Amino acid sequence: MMLKNYLFPLIIIFLLGCNSEAPKEDFLEENLEIETTENQLDSVYHYVRAHRYLEINNLSAAENRFKKVVELEPDFARGFLGLANVKYLTNQIEEAKEFNNKALRLKPNLEEAIYLNGLMYKKLDKCSKFLKNKDYKSYSYPPLILILGLCFEIEGKSKEAKEIFSINEFKSIKTNLLEAEYEFYLNNYDKSLGLIEEFINENENAESYLLIGKIFLNQDMKKEANENFKEAMDISKEPKIPIYYSEAKALHEETKND
Repeated sequence: MMLKNYLFPLIIIFLLGCNSEAPKEDFLEENLEIETTENQLDSVYHYVRAHRYLEINNLSAAENRFKKVVELEPDFARGFLGLANVKYLTNQIEEAKEFNNKALRLKPNLEEAIYLNGLMYKKLDKCSKFLKNKDYKSYSYPPLILILGLCFEIEGKSKEAKEIFSINEFKSIKTNLLEAEYEFYLNNYDKSLGLIEEFINENENAESYLLIGKIFLNQDMKKEANENFKEAMDISKEPKIPIYYSEAKALHEETKND
């Protein structure tokens, strides 16, 4: 199977939202009677605030909050994962790897961190390294399952890709954009667009328009592609998310005169 020229990076949104162990916003109100240290209470507050900043793409504020979390709780793996997310979104891959590795040293089976490793290995064209020694049958985190499947396809292992999807149940609206990229990779453009439309109704974002643009571009519909790249660029401009903005801008420039 030939790789596409415009494979777009899988979205990070799942790392920020699909988190069963993350503290809830009402944690402080409901658990004041539980014996906790002052540092633990402070770290929960900063952790919650960090995720609120991520939701509005205020990455510098989120980074500052996550730094405070790991300062107060140096053994909290998800604090380092948060820092890794921010570094990935700002295209600082080496620093993202460093923080993510700290998270995995603290909690080796943290599937969200394993997923982020998958994103980075894929971005660096090192899917084979990511797949090495992975007990993929034991995973349950939907985005991790999808990045594993995509990496298997990239490595020409369609049998393994189909197997991992058959042994894991992961259907939800939150996985639609990841599935859309998977279908895009397989040249199933209509199915990919359908999944994006479901997702974009719930969560309009730059990643969706980037993928739509690439679908049109791969079908030589450059005018439609250009319009969607412009939309992606505008959405990721303020506040700027470099990993999406730079790609959208480059593709918009590439297609605007056609």
